[in-house]
Amino acid sequence: MAGKDLLNQFKSASWKAPEEIEAFLAAAEAPQAPELLKMLDIVSGKAPDATVHRSRLTVFARLIDKNPDKSLFVPFVKALKGAEPGLRTTLASLLPKVNSATEHAALVEYLRSSDPGLRATVARTLSQLGGSKTVFEMLTRAAGEPNFAGRIEALDVLVSFAKHQAVPALAAALQAGTPAERVHALKHLGNAAVMGKDPAAALKAIAPLLDAQKEQEPVVIQAILSFSALCAEEDWFEYVGIFLDSDGIGMVKAAVDGLRRFSSTRVMNALERKMRAGPRAIRLAVLNALEAIGTDAVLPPLVDALAHKQIPVRNRAAEVLKQLSMEGKLDVSRTVIWLLRSRDVNVRRMATEIIRGVPDQDATLWPKLMGVLRDEDWWVRERVMDALIELGGNRMTPHIVPMLQDPSDVVRRFAVNVLGRLKDPKALRSLVQTATADADWWVKETAIEAVAAINDLRAVPYIVHIMGADADLIPVCIQALIDMNAKGAAAQVAALCGSPSPDVRFLAVKFLDKFDANEHAPLVAKLADDPHLKVKAAAREVMTRWRVTAQGGALAVPLLDRLLVKLANEEGDDLIVASGKPVFMKKVGRVSPVTQGPLTEEQVQALLVPHLTAEQLIALQALQDVDYSHEVKSEGLRFRANVFNQLGGLSGVFRRIRGTLPEFEKLGLPALVRTFGDMKNGLVLVGGPTGSGKSTTLAALIDYINRTSSRHIISLEDPIEVIHKRKQSLVNQREVGTHTRSFASALRSTLREDPNVILVGEMRDLPTIEFTVIAAETGHLVFGTVHTVSAATTVDRIVSTFPPAQQQQVRSTLADSLRAVVCQYLMKEKTGPGRVLAVELLINNEAVANLIRKGKAFQLPSVISTSREQGMQMMDTDLMRLFKEGKITAEDAYVKAVSKKDFEPLVDEEEKAMQQKRQPNFKLQQSAPAQPPPVQSKPPPPNKPQPQPSKPPPARKQ
Repeated sequence: MAGKDLLNQFKSASWKAPEEIEAFLAAAEAPQAPELLKMLDIVSGKAPDATVHRSRLTVFARLIDKNPDKSLFVPFVKALKGAEPGLRTTLASLLPKVNSATEHAALVEYLRSSDPGLRATVARTLSQLGGSKTVFEMLTRAAGEPNFAGRIEALDVLVSFAKHQAVPALAAALQAGTPAERVHALKHLGNAAVMGKDPAAALKAIAPLLDAQKEQEPVVIQAILSFSALCAEEDWFEYVGIFLDSDGIGMVKAAVDGLRRFSSTRVMNALERKMRAGPRAIRLAVLNALEAIGTDAVLPPLVDALAHKQIPVRNRAAEVLKQLSMEGKLDVSRTVIWLLRSRDVNVRRMATEIIRGVPDQDATLWPKLMGVLRDEDWWVRERVMDALIELGGNRMTPHIVPMLQDPSDVVRRFAVNVLGRLKDPKALRSLVQTATADADWWVKETAIEAVAAINDLRAVPYIVHIMGADADLIPVCIQALIDMNAKGAAAQVAALCGSPSPDVRFLAVKFLDKFDANEHAPLVAKLADDPHLKVKAAAREVMTRWRVTAQGGALAVPLLDRLLVKLANEEGDDLIVASGKPVFMKKVGRVSPVTQGPLTEEQVQALLVPHLTAEQLIALQALQDVDYSHEVKSEGLRFRANVFNQLGGLSGVFRRIRGTLPEFEKLGLPALVRTFGDMKNGLVLVGGPTGSGKSTTLAALIDYINRTSSRHIISLEDPIEVIHKRKQSLVNQREVGTHTRSFASALRSTLREDPNVILVGEMRDLPTIEFTVIAAETGHLVFGTVHTVSAATTVDRIVSTFPPAQQQQVRSTLADSLRAVVCQYLMKEKTGPGRVLAVELLINNEAVANLIRKGKAFQLPSVISTSREQGMQMMDTDLMRLFKEGKITAEDAYVKAVSKKDFEPLVDEEEKAMQQKRQPNFKLQQSAPAQPPPVQSKPPPPNKPQPQPSKPPPARKQ
């Protein structure tokens, strides 16, 4: 089928199915160009319906395949202009098949059309045809013409085949185009894949548009993005860096986004600065840039962002960190170390999640983790090790033991310290070898302490051997034997009573005393006249304990010491001695007599005066009170003593200092209180009446700092109650009256002793309070106690101590430096002999500081009540909690409560319950006759209580 027959069939056919089309094409011969042009006229005309039109276009395109004559190119191009969309699409697809390279100019002219659809079709066609020199020149000229309608399409075509050689045309478009056209040209210039062979020319074209004063913001933003995609880091900071501080958020985001190609320290510093400066949109842009960088260099700013106060920032940082970890772009071990360095518990928890997600931790994670940790600063190792020990436990032992052979003595010290904390018996052999052969004395001592911490008696012979082989290690060896309860080494230790070192002699006596090794009494007795006072006192105390002397006679124990020993044996708190009265013991808030008869004034003086110095006696005569620390050395007991004159004569009160700290968790303090030890500066006040456990709370905080950080701590106490041994921090303890004359004078010198943490045992007068506030303001972390019962009265107490003219300044200073106030009561347990702690907690925030600054401390309770999510709590709230948990009675809670009306119904219910318990309980006899029971001459047995009149309820204190 050909010629007219073909044309007639093409014009009249109405193909209904694909099979009919295929049959027609199979029967048709290859048409000539004139026939195809006539077919073009047919498809350009109006068809009976859309289905017929689509079928004709399909057949027409298939017939062109049989004769793709180049003479058809120009007619097809001319037909594009007036063609409907379907025909235009068909013709565009056919033009490459009938391509005539010399006729492309006609297509280029169509880019001047106002019809965007036509321009788009022509642009696609030109991109498919490829560029000739003529087309390149025409498009380049057109790109720089004013009011050129097809500028964007022309640029797309040029870039598609000319690549970086299109830069002149793009530069011309930047000069002549509209803002939207310039943005489009800049996108091409910033395409690194296209401009990679000649980025310098593209950068030169972009640079003039980095002018926010001359150009519109969208143009400048795209210029920033395009320039950043091609430039070197130095050029970025020279040309783009200024936009980091722009007022326009869009330009700042573009500048931040441009840093994703670099990862130097300078870049990280710039991103961290913008993370701090904000706002949120910029912080999120920084996190996107960090994700794109994706190296270990992004860990510091990412970890900081995880603790950010804005939730979207924290969530996005967590997403980035997890994504980079899953993709393997971040070293897991280094990531864990950075996370554990944070003080934010949520950030540290993420480290736990990452560790748990690592398969085969023993083979992959822990070796790398120890390698990274070895190269970190010492303070990083110390900070993260607690968490690692908790996570890894004894699985860490095989990875820590090799560090004992490290060339660095600092690393070896760290290793033995960790093994001591792990207490894994598997490390015992390595530790003993280190203690024997290491070149560093500090490593040896720490290794021996680690062996003692493991407390495996199999190591005792090795400790004894080291003690005999190295004289410098004898003290630490004796202490290790004491800690290990190695009583079997008494003979070897006793022989050291003749050592030339007073420290060794003292420790030997201490060892023999602990294990009551009185079979070695003759050796200890020889030290009763030792030239060193410490050794002599220790030997005499031991001999007193054993009740022997070198001659075999008895030593008298002072009456006061016997009374104090009895107090300790009965777990009492205070011993009260007063003229004309028996000696009383106070235990859990109740006093009871210790002696049967009263003491005369002469007996009290004989009891107390021998223990006072001449200066203290002079002070008593001047009607001053005397505070001092009293020790019963034979029993290892210490007491805080206050001697004073009263109506009946001389009196004294001795409070027992237990000297040991319970675990922080067992004190009953809110978990938030522990974090006060992590603070860097400011003032933390602990309030409460006498005997409320203020000193114990502060001692627990000092112990926490000593265990977890390396700082210089100075405590000023009256007297010293708990002796803090060096752990991580250096602790210097000064006792008022023994080491310094007063709190105020000690504080003045303390500020010159470069402390990080200062503990003031009691803020009792203006000089002490004034210097405490100054110390907190000058960058020290200061802990102090005050005799107040609420946060509001604590603030008022501090301010009111100052003269009226200074109070406003003090309020302002206190508003800035105060960090927290803890007020506490020790409440009697409802069902046992112990006590429980009730706490009010105030954390300084913007609202609290504002009230303090304005002198409105009376409004602080309302802030505490509305800030529970921050950890604050009212005393009444904690009292109610303790009552509901059955730990205290309603009556005790009522007495201490501020808002007593909340507790009145509870007291009434409790009283009714007690009255019901006191009612008699008669048993009815079923078979007994209904007659009155006989009168008994004897009282009923104890198991049948008699009815008693109900007592009136105790009067409430208002």
